[in-house]
Parts: sequence; C-alpha cells; structure tokens
Amino acid sequence: MPSATSNNHIRVLVVDDEPDILLGLKAVLKGRNHYVETFDNPSEALMHLTSSDNVNPYDLVITDYRMPGGISGLDLAKRIKEYTRRRTKVFLMSAFDVSSLPEFSEALESKIVDEVVQKPIPNEKLIAIIEKSFLRNHHQ
Repeated sequence: MPSATSNNHIRVLVVDDEPDILLGLKAVLKGRNHYVETFDNPSEALMHLTSSDNVNPYDLVITDYRMPGGISGLDLAKRIKEYTRRRTKVFLMSAFDVSSLPEFSEALESKIVDEVVQKPIPNEKLIAIIEKSFLRNHHQ
C-alpha cells in the first residue's frame, strides 16, 4: 500500500531550541520529499505562521514543549489551532514524561495537540507516526 504522503507532500514546520533536532528532523523529512521549515524561536515561528506572506498553510507543526522565550510548545499549539481553525496538526515533543500532567490530557482530548512524542524518538518511528496520522486523515 503506498504511503499517504507518496503523492501528497506534507508541509511541516519544526520548532525546537536545539539546533541538532532542527537539522536532523529537516534532513529526515526532506528525505521523504516533504517541505520543511524550521525555527529555534516559538515567537518567530508564530509570526511566520500568521504572516500574510505565508500563503500556503502548514499541514503539521512539530514543536518542543520546553523552550526559552516565554512561549511553551503548548502555548504555541493553542495559538496555531486558533489561527488555522484546527486545520493544522500539532505534534508536541518533550524529553520529559508529560503523560501524567493534566494539561496534556486536556490538550489531547480537546485536539489542541494531535500527538505527544517522547524525545528522543527514532526517525523511523516519527515518520511512521506522521504518515499514519495523515493516512488516517485522508480516509476520514
């Protein structure tokens, strides 16, 4: 069965304050023929997303939970969902186990966050989660 992304390249925005994470995810996702833009600052990423110059919406935003600058990944997810009227999927990454925190359960239940991903994650596993998410989306 062909992947959901074989003909539908996903537009992905990655936000993380760790340069190695940004470079690695960009290489992996571009290797799958997806369009990838990266930001190390959530405020700049939000300005980019809401800019009138950004005419093509992103399909997916992958963001770290803890970042400097006053905007967490969860805050960014809320703003993205408001701005895109929930069309853009948001995956929240964290090196910490956040599954027991009530704010994450609420974010998942209310669809502010589509997936919570524990770092580090093998590239193949992340690709599988992304493609499964978009395959599921195309068949609904």
